[in-house]
Formats: sequence, structure tokens, C-alpha cells
Amino acid sequence: MKVAMISWEYPPQFSGGLGIHCQALTKELADIGVEIEYYLPKFKEFEFSTPDGMAIHHVQMSHSFSDNSYLGSVMWDSVMEFRNQLNKQFDPTEVDMIHAHDWMGVYAATEIAQKHHIPFIWTVHSTEYDRSGGMSMNPAVYTIEQEALSTVTHTIAVSNRTKDILVNRYGANPDQVTSIYNGIDISSYRPLANRNYQETDGYVLFLGRLTGQKAPEDFLEAAKLVISEREHTRFMIAGDGDLLHKLRLKARRWKIADKVEFPGTVFGDKLLDCYKNATLFVLPSRSEPFGITVLEAMASGVPTIISSTTGALEMVHNVLVVEPNQPEELAKAILKLLGDTNLRQDLGKKGAQEALNWSWKHVAAKTQLLYKELLK
Repeated sequence: MKVAMISWEYPPQFSGGLGIHCQALTKELADIGVEIEYYLPKFKEFEFSTPDGMAIHHVQMSHSFSDNSYLGSVMWDSVMEFRNQLNKQFDPTEVDMIHAHDWMGVYAATEIAQKHHIPFIWTVHSTEYDRSGGMSMNPAVYTIEQEALSTVTHTIAVSNRTKDILVNRYGANPDQVTSIYNGIDISSYRPLANRNYQETDGYVLFLGRLTGQKAPEDFLEAAKLVISEREHTRFMIAGDGDLLHKLRLKARRWKIADKVEFPGTVFGDKLLDCYKNATLFVLPSRSEPFGITVLEAMASGVPTIISSTTGALEMVHNVLVVEPNQPEELAKAILKLLGDTNLRQDLGKKGAQEALNWSWKHVAAKTQLLYKELLK
């Protein structure tokens, strides 16, 4: 079976969970005999490592693009160019299935799927409803997502929460949407789970894109409240995005800048160091389709707090849950964990054990089974 994968990201060209998902999924699919032709826009010169059975086709782009932002005319121009260049470069020879990722991928891939009459599936990692974070949605992106649901052969959602949004907010046919959760390669994180839960001198960690959807401003406000009660508590906001400058300004204005570190985008060894040195992990998203960082933190043995609107909550149990948009409640949860060694140890150890169940091999097996069912 040959699958043409169409995506905006593949590490090291990535900004979040989309790239991580695509790299892990393609590796496991290739390992079970699926041949992958991967089409990726080329913005910069990177060295890519790919598994046997996979080839990357770099779609040359003339527009430069900051991978920290999913906003603005430059982004839209880049997506348009990706579609046009892909149409010229795509080779349909012996391709059994086209598998696109998110709105950028599905927009680029729709024309080639129709032109060459190839079955076409789409994985939704996040919707415009999620990304808007309760603010007004981008109507053009929303329209692309809505039209894709009636154009593709089938849709994969990364959680039941995402499937419900597609059905209730976009009018998708529930029979044409399958939920397949994300996974994790625990080999890098498992050694970090051997930790001393007596210590609280590490960071309270936020890690993700600094956008309204992820609610880093709620995390910073909670940090201010926690520091007012535990003045030596340290916080880290790891990631990059549109809110970075605003967050730094707020930290200075609130006189907590010496307690809050902003290391920027982290991956590889720097990512592992973030988890290694974290006392707690917090993901307070307003609307989180899944949240791969939740799995990473738990696999690392880090006691974790997440919002009730996080898709990963459907498969994880050993976490503290708070409501979104409630920085006071979040601060109370952080203080509760910082003040309770037994609870930190219980959540950390049980979470690391729970992580053993989340394998990308299972994700690939379910995806391959869906391919086969659609090709019957």
C-alpha cells in the first residue's frame, strides 16, 4: 500500500503536536509495510531523518513563513502557494490513498485527490473553533474545514471531543468521522520518571504555542497569585507565538519577571530538560483537541494539571482537572500540589505507569486498518 501524506510540518520543520504526530505516525506506518510519499512545503534548509519506506518530497516555496504564527496574510499566501505547487509536483503513480493533515494539508490536497480520483482522508488535529479560543473565528479557514468534511472520503479526529466539535459545530456526518488518539514514544521520557517528589525547587511548567487557545495568559496570572503566597516558586513558559511579547511585558509589570523564565521553542534535549527540571506541568487550554504534551509530562513522571476541555482527558486519569478561563482555580490547584508531597508522588508515579499504554504502534495499526476498510 502506498500513501501520499500531505502536511505542513515534519520535524525539524514544526511548531507543535502536528509535526510530532506526523513523524511518529509515518515511522510506525513504514515499519508495518505502508509506503509513504510525504509532501512538505520547503521554507528553509533542514536536514530530515526519515525511516526506510518513506520519501520526503520538498515542495519549493517562494514565500518565507514564520512557524510561530498561524495568522496573517503571509500564512494565507503560503497555503495558497503550497496548493498550487503541489498540484504541479504531485506524482500519483500507484498511490492508493491521500492522507492530509489539518486545514493547510486538506486545502492543498483536495484538488489533486479529485484530479486523480484517489481516496482521500484527513486528520483533524485542531479546528478553527479550537484555535479561536473563544474569540471570532477566521471565516476562510472555517469554510475550508467545513467543505473538507463533505469532500474527503473519511475524517480522523484526534479525540472524541474533536469529533463532537466537527459534528455539532461543522455539521459533519458522525459515521464519516473516526476518533484515533495520539500516542507517545516513551523511551525518551521514561528515564525522567525516576524523580524525588520531596523537592519543589523545580519549575511549574507551561509548554506549548503561545496563543489564546493554549491560555498562557491564564497560566501567568495563576503564577502571579501563587508567587504572592509562595514567593520562591519558579515558573517556566516554554514555547513561542503571538502572545510572547505581551506575556513578557505582563511579567515585568506584575514584578514577577525574575520568577518566570521564557526559553522560547524547545525540542530534543532542551525539551527533555524542561520535563526533567519541572516540579509540575500545567496545560490550561481553553479548547485543546488532544494535548501531546500531557502524555509527555506524565510519561516523565511530572504531576500534571489540565483543563477540562482537553481531549487527552478521555484517555488519562492521573491528573488534576480545572475549568478553563479560571486562573484563580488554577492557582489553587498549583498550590495544592506544591503543598502535598503524597499527592504529587501519587499522580507522578501513576501517570508514568499509565503512559506505558500509549503507543504510536497502536495509532499506526488503527490508521492502517482504516485505510484498508476505505479501500475495500
